[in-house]
Amino acid sequence: MDLREKITIGVCSPGQWHAMFATSMIDIARSQSQLGQLISLEGSGVISRLRNQIVATFLEKTTDDWLLQIDTDQIISIEHFKKLVAAADKDDRPIVSGIVHAAWDTANLYPEPVPCVFKVGEEGGLYAMHEYPEDQIVEIDAAGTGCILVHRRVFEEMRDKADAVHEGDKWCWYRDMPLNQSWVGEDIFWSIRVKALGFKMHAHTGVQLPHKRSYWLKREHHTDYSRYVTARHQSAQQEIEIANKVGYGDIQHADNSNDDSAGNSKS
Repeated sequence: MDLREKITIGVCSPGQWHAMFATSMIDIARSQSQLGQLISLEGSGVISRLRNQIVATFLEKTTDDWLLQIDTDQIISIEHFKKLVAAADKDDRPIVSGIVHAAWDTANLYPEPVPCVFKVGEEGGLYAMHEYPEDQIVEIDAAGTGCILVHRRVFEEMRDKADAVHEGDKWCWYRDMPLNQSWVGEDIFWSIRVKALGFKMHAHTGVQLPHKRSYWLKREHHTDYSRYVTARHQSAQQEIEIANKVGYGDIQHADNSNDDSAGNSKS
């Protein structure tokens, strides 16, 4: 990215920011000259409505080149911000996402952490990228909107080619809807549309954002942790026994004896 280009930060929230997120925003605002405007909208319910309003405000009220959308239950460091900026390019990489892990409910004791970057599989469906190279820029087919940097021209082209009757110039970017008998969230729907318009999407695997999640702690969690503690203690005991068998214990004892002898000779 040309460092003369400006970045607007767009934030949707239910009216509250996590303290760590707010701190990370302050750190970036104090140190990064590329920042332009901050758009913060409050609401609840259908998140796609707020995201559309963020983009409409960005295009109508600012002249900034890029929009960074980030959720308030995450932390973005200055280093991560710089990596996103360095990876972005209005022609070659107009869309760059960080790696945010969702917590998907499963039948297991713990939620499944799933990176919200996706590739199209052999059968045409989208699959989360559980494996990727470390600290690299990789091409993707879809991403969540938890931390995504997008050039202005992407939103402008989507608006120019939108359904003028129903979407108009204010509701043409994000939508929740059923597709192929599955429910598609606003982030995946947006990704499908930008890919159809010919824009490439990328993710920087070195931009790993902590994502605050919560779940109910139950007795089963305590039982599972107790098994872990027991196994850890057993492993430590086995290491001691193995060390003694190979002579480490005797060597340590011999070293201590030598020290005592040396001390006695000095006296």
